[in-house]
Amino acid sequence: MRMIKNLLFIITFVVFQSLQAQTIEGTVYDAKTRAPIEGVAIYLNGTSIITTSNHNGTFRLVVADRINTALVFSHLSYESLLIEKPFEHSEKVFYMKEKVNTLLEAKITADRFSRAEKMKVFKEQFLGETDAGKSCVILNEDEIVLNYDHEAFILSGYSNNPIVVENRYLAYLVTFDLNSFSVQYTENTLNISKATKVVFQGISSFVDQNPYNIMYAQRRENVYLRSSRHFWKNLVANTLEESSFRIFNRNRTVAPDQYFLVSDLPQWKVVLILPETNINLRHFAVHERPIYGVLNISYKSRYDSEVVFLTNRFSIDAYGNPDVIDKIIFFGDMGDQRFGEMLPLNFTNTEVTQESPIR
Repeated sequence: MRMIKNLLFIITFVVFQSLQAQTIEGTVYDAKTRAPIEGVAIYLNGTSIITTSNHNGTFRLVVADRINTALVFSHLSYESLLIEKPFEHSEKVFYMKEKVNTLLEAKITADRFSRAEKMKVFKEQFLGETDAGKSCVILNEDEIVLNYDHEAFILSGYSNNPIVVENRYLAYLVTFDLNSFSVQYTENTLNISKATKVVFQGISSFVDQNPYNIMYAQRRENVYLRSSRHFWKNLVANTLEESSFRIFNRNRTVAPDQYFLVSDLPQWKVVLILPETNINLRHFAVHERPIYGVLNISYKSRYDSEVVFLTNRFSIDAYGNPDVIDKIIFFGDMGDQRFGEMLPLNFTNTEVTQESPIR
């Protein structure tokens, strides 16, 4: 059985407008006392676009283009607040609920696997086993809670507080609020060959630790060029061939316009899977929802992926982010990519020259 290796995130998508910078601003208050809250981290989920509230609780976030993601308010003393369509949100006042410290009843169950064994699997499946994944260091891994259900054969996990990951391969410091992590096995084991599904969900923010170094820029470029976002940007621009992408249906190379209709609207690109086409509709047992198509993707004839469409309509923002990440499932190279190869959702590939300053 093939393993599902797609990355899922708790994010809500919106359209973009590249004509002028967008500004999100307002004031954040304690929901109970109505006092302003200082030091709240306010960021667009999955990006490096972040600011903090001042002593009056006010903040201002300037964004070059609208991004398909949620606005996050994060503070250690408060429950995280997510605004699903921040660029369409007219309110300027935001309220956060204080965290309630409750003592959870301890549930002691027999577990044949040690924390070290479970943590090893977590790092392999969360961070990944590529050079980028192996370079990552979780600076506060004690925050991660791991459990194994010996009846359901599921390794699960979450974090009490956001975990901080230093990606030494791509030079990012990433804060990730791990809401859930799970690996489903076919039997009572931690052997990854017996896994059928790997899923993790959370919200994240990125800090660029070395923005001017050519080596890191080239590594990021290499990761980006193989990514699904790069594929989507070129699909809607009708430049797949120029970017070394090819798509296949039943092992035959096909042109994008055979299956996709792209509407070039002022604020976003809308992609429609054309009806009555012969797009590969073979059955995938892992999904109960209707499948609208399956295509194979090749990048530079070396990296092969497969995309399963659980929707026939979606939009793409300026950075190549789709608005229905849970309805477009990748397998193969793009599906194998893990946290270690995550780039900010607002990442853009720019030409690296020897004149770039090196820090």
